[in-house]
Amino acid sequence: MSNASYPNPGVKWGLIAGSVAIAIGVALYFTDIPMLFSLKYGILLLVAFGITGVLAGLERKKANGGLISFKEALQPVFTTFVIGSLMSTIFLYVLANFIDPGIVVKMKEAAIKSYESMAPMLRTIGTPKDEYDKGLADIKNQDFSVTIAGSFMSYLIGLFQYFVVSAIIALALRKK
Repeated sequence: MSNASYPNPGVKWGLIAGSVAIAIGVALYFTDIPMLFSLKYGILLLVAFGITGVLAGLERKKANGGLISFKEALQPVFTTFVIGSLMSTIFLYVLANFIDPGIVVKMKEAAIKSYESMAPMLRTIGTPKDEYDKGLADIKNQDFSVTIAGSFMSYLIGLFQYFVVSAIIALALRKK
């Protein structure tokens, strides 16, 4: 089946992935705000987008009668990541700028607290006190605001990483 006669299932699964990302974000907002801006949240999104990307690829594969090329598999998988990531980025921007502008203060406090909790480990590995103090001062002086430009750059960087994951998924799904 050609792409013209069958719509891209990545759109449907991307909307589902974005909805899941927003649901996870809302849950974290009410339970653990620092995690909302952490690597753990990014990993949760990667897992959610990965699962929905696989489902989009499998849907395309099924529509093609079980035969699918790398390119045919990559399109719905990557589309899922693109749409899900865009929805997640927009959610975080709206959250930090319109729903709860005070969240940037909470993010900064969490970053300072996290860095301070690393002090014993940094002393153990021999980090000089002046280096530790400089790192702490850098965090205190850092701008944690969520801007359109910063959100867009984060989105683009994420897309590059998501393309690599999408390509791996498409390789696993292809069957000629």
